Amino acid sequence: MAKKKRNTKHTEAIRRKANATMEMAKLGLKLEDDRVIIGFVFNHLAISHLNYFGINSINQICRNYAGIDICIFSQHIISSCIQVLCPIFNMVDLVRWSSYPLISTSIGTTIESLSSNASKIYHYVFDPELIGKYYKESCDLKSAFCDSRVRVIARHESHKELIESEFNIQICDIIIPDCNVEKLIQFVLMETVNDY
Repeated sequence: MAKKKRNTKHTEAIRRKANATMEMAKLGLKLEDDRVIIGFVFNHLAISHLNYFGINSINQICRNYAGIDICIFSQHIISSCIQVLCPIFNMVDLVRWSSYPLISTSIGTTIESLSSNASKIYHYVFDPELIGKYYKESCDLKSAFCDSRVRVIARHESHKELIESEFNIQICDIIIPDCNVEKLIQFVLMETVNDY
């Protein structure tokens, strides 16, 4: 009787599946969950601290997690400061966005995101940018922070305090420094799961 051969491909497949399960669990997902779709809305993708941190972090998510689709929307389509590993769309494409969550990165992008079908818009405040917005109506500024679909997340505790005192609102307790997309997605997914 011949010796039974060891199936190394099966062993490797089990190891890869276990690794993928652990990676997805970091974001609160299971391997059998549906694909998660999240949109990020930027003013532009040229050189800035926000864009550098954000795009690097988005690229890391694209490399590490197979179950998450990220789309980027940009108000101004110009060359990106870093090569982006996910699709980039113009703001007019927000009209076709389904009810998936959006993460906006400024007052202007939050206001434009309100015209989409997104069920929730997470306004990530990298810089409060409240001063000197003479070209924005005060009702527009207020909608970027106080609309019922908008959840505000701050980069720093002082930004949180400023926004809460300026608009007399309570924003998300979590502080996410330097546009850490993994933490932003974890928070969004936690809220999305709790809503359903």
